[in-house]
Amino acid sequence: MNKRGHVIYAGHKIRNARLKAGIGSQKELAEKTGISPSIISDLERGKRQMSPTWAKRIAEVIGGYWGDLIE
Repeated sequence: MNKRGHVIYAGHKIRNARLKAGIGSQKELAEKTGISPSIISDLERGKRQMSPTWAKRIAEVIGGYWGDLIE
């Protein structure tokens, strides 16, 4: 976790979890989570820091524990 309370994230985890859950596109995950497609893309590419709130919303859709999405 950095000074702002955001968690640094390894993008491959979200992509693998998305595909394993049968969600074929970032756009579909964005629609199901209410997170913008550009944020999903940035998270998967490691270009943006994952917030715990986003991790929880994504985990609700793909299943599993949100902490597993954070490195």
